[in-house]
Amino acid sequence: MGLSSSTVAQLADNEQLKRLSGKVTITENDPFWNQMLSFTLHAPKTRSEQVQLEEITDSHCKALVENNQHTGNFTALLKVFLSRSKELKSSAECDDRIFTWQAHNVLFIIRHVCKFLAENMSEENMLEQFEARSLQDRQKDLESGAVLSGAGSINYLDQLIEALQEIIIEVPVLEFTYNLHMEAMTVFLVLLSVQMFSPSPSHHGVFTNRIMNCTSGERGNKFIKALLQHYIEQKPPPKDGSEPQGGSIVIGVASAVASGLWNVVTLGRGQKNDANNAQQSTTPTLSQKGSLLLLVLVNYSTENKNTPQKTVYQIALEKFRHLQGSTAMSPTSAPPSFHLNLSRLFQALCATQYQETSTLLLYFLLHKNPEVRAFILSKTDIDKLVVPILKILYSAPEQNSHHIYMALIVLLILTEDDHFNQSVHELKIKTVDWYTDRLLHDATLGDLIILVIVRTIQFNMSRMRDRYLHTNCLAALANMSAHFKSLHSYACQRIFSLFTLLAKKQRKVAEKLTARRNGEDTSHDAISDTHNAIGQMNLDMESQQDYAAELSVLVEVIRMLLEILNSCLTGNGLRHNANLVYALLHRKEVFLQFHNHPGFQDVLQNIDTIVQFFTSRLDKLHQESMTIEEVHEVIKDAMLHLPSHHLKKFPELKFRYVEEESPEEFFVPYVWSLVFNKSNVFWNPGCVQLFTLDS
Repeated sequence: MGLSSSTVAQLADNEQLKRLSGKVTITENDPFWNQMLSFTLHAPKTRSEQVQLEEITDSHCKALVENNQHTGNFTALLKVFLSRSKELKSSAECDDRIFTWQAHNVLFIIRHVCKFLAENMSEENMLEQFEARSLQDRQKDLESGAVLSGAGSINYLDQLIEALQEIIIEVPVLEFTYNLHMEAMTVFLVLLSVQMFSPSPSHHGVFTNRIMNCTSGERGNKFIKALLQHYIEQKPPPKDGSEPQGGSIVIGVASAVASGLWNVVTLGRGQKNDANNAQQSTTPTLSQKGSLLLLVLVNYSTENKNTPQKTVYQIALEKFRHLQGSTAMSPTSAPPSFHLNLSRLFQALCATQYQETSTLLLYFLLHKNPEVRAFILSKTDIDKLVVPILKILYSAPEQNSHHIYMALIVLLILTEDDHFNQSVHELKIKTVDWYTDRLLHDATLGDLIILVIVRTIQFNMSRMRDRYLHTNCLAALANMSAHFKSLHSYACQRIFSLFTLLAKKQRKVAEKLTARRNGEDTSHDAISDTHNAIGQMNLDMESQQDYAAELSVLVEVIRMLLEILNSCLTGNGLRHNANLVYALLHRKEVFLQFHNHPGFQDVLQNIDTIVQFFTSRLDKLHQESMTIEEVHEVIKDAMLHLPSHHLKKFPELKFRYVEEESPEEFFVPYVWSLVFNKSNVFWNPGCVQLFTLDS
C-alpha cells in the first residue's frame, strides 16, 4: 500500500508517484488517494537525507507541475486535503489516529510540491498551479457556460491557508496530532518562503500578498493567539514510534547515503556549535516552529511606504492584553485583539532566551505591545528574564552578531524605565554559574548588568569593532547611571579598567595618526620605484582615514563614559556609591592625559572637583598609613560634606531605542535566515537571494 518502496532510491519508479505526476486525471474521489496516503513516514531529519529525497523525487515534481494544467492532479491533491481537514478536529476528539495520520501524509506531499514550486518558478506561475483545472472540468465548463461567468475558476490557495489555520487554531495538540500541527506550520512557512528567493526585503509578490491578505482580522487574532499559546505551552515532541503503523514500508534514509552532497550553510554564524547542529538537525518543537511562523507573519512589510498599512497579524500582536487585566476601556481605545495569560508568557520567555527566536520574539513584544512591556517591567522577579539576556552578551564569542544585537536592544528598552533602573540595584542575585570572571558575593542584578555591558564593550573593541554595538551598550549604562546605588567594588573596578583601556588605546591611535600625517613610517623600507611609491601613498592615505575613524569612535566612547560618571557622581547617587569614589581616586591619574583635550573639558570639571575634595580629606589623615576599610569610612563621612553646589549640572542622560526608518531591511532577512537554519526544512541555498550564506 502507499509508497511501498523498499528503499528511497526506488521512489523514482514508484507506481503511485508516477500516476500522480502522469498525464491521466485523478479526481479527488478516486480510491487511489487512500492507497497513496497509506504510508508511514519519517520525514528527513538531516540535510543529506532531504537532498537525497528531493533528488529522487525531482522528476516526479517536474512532471506533476508540467501536467497539472491539463490533469489538475495537484489541485485534486489539495481538494483531498481540504475535504479531510474539515473533520480533523472531530477525528482528534474521537481518537481517530488513522484519519489524522493520512491527513499528515497528504500535507507532507503538498509541502514537498510547494517547496519545489517556490524554488523553481515565479509567484505568478505558482498561483496558476493552485487554480489549474483538468481538461475534463474545463470541457464541462464550456458545455454549461460556466466558463463565461467564471464560476468554474477557483484558486485553492485561500482555502489551503484557511485550512492550515483551522488545524493550528482548533485541533487539540495530542501525541498523535503533534506532527500534524508541525506539518501545517511547515507548509505555511514553505508557502511564504518565496520571500527568501527575492533580493528585496520589501518584495511584494502576488503570491505572498494573496497569503497575507486572505485572512480576516478575527481569524488573524485567533491565529496569532494560537501560535503564542503553543509557545507558552512548550510541549515536547512525541516519542519515536508514536506514528500509527499503516503496514507500508517506512521511508527512512540513512544520513550517510548522501553525505558530502551538500555543505551545511548558515547565515552570519560565528559559532561552531550551530554549524554542527545544522548538520545533525535536531527537530524543532512545536513552540519553536510556531515562533518562526509568527515572526515571519509580523515582519511582512506593507507596499505603501508613505501610508503603511499594518497586516492583521501585526495588529493582533500589538493589541492583545493580559487575561486578568482590567476590562474597562476608554471610549476611544480600540478593543484588544485577544486576551492571553501574560504570567505564563513571561515564564516561557524566561526559560527560552537561549534561542534566537525567543529573543527576537521578546523584542517585538516589548517594542510593539505596551501592555506586555508594562507587565514585564512590573515583575518583581525580572532577574529571571534579565539574567538569560546577560548570558547571551557574556557568551558573545559563541553567538552570532544578530543575537547579540537583539539581546542588547532588549536590555536598552528595559533601561528606558526608571523603576527598572532602581529595582535592579535592590535585587540581590545568587551566584551565576556562567559568570566565571570572578566569584561575586553580595552583588545585585544592577552590578551584573554593568559587568556584562563593560565586558561586551571590551569584546567589541578587540573583535567586532562595531560602533552601533558600542552606542547601545553605553546608552543602556547611561540610562541606569542616575540610579546607580551601592555598586559592588568589582563593578566599579571594571568601569575604570575599561576607561583605562580606552585611554591607552586612544593615546596609541592618536600617536599613529600623528606619525602618518607627519610622514613618519618605519614599517617599510624606502621605495624607489614610482609605481610602488604611489601604491604606498594610497595605503598611507587609507591608514590615515582608518586611524582617524577609529580615533573618532574612541573619543565618542570616552566622552560617553565621562558623562555616565558625571550622571552618577553629581546626583543623589554620589552618597550611595562609596566604592565608585574609591575606584575613582585609585585611578585618578588616568584622567590627566585628557585635561588638554578640547572635547573633554566640561565633563572633566566635576570629576576634578570630586577628586580634589576627597584627596584633600584623605591627605589630612595621612592616607598612606590607612587601611582600605578606614579609607572607605573617610569617604563615606566626607560625602555628607561635599559642596554639591560646586558641581556643574548636566541634562539627565536618557536614551530611547528608535526603530530604523526601514526596519524590514534588517528584520526580514534576519527572520528568514532563522527559518533557513532552524526550521528543519532544507532549502536549496542556490535559490536564496534575500541574505548572504556563509559556508
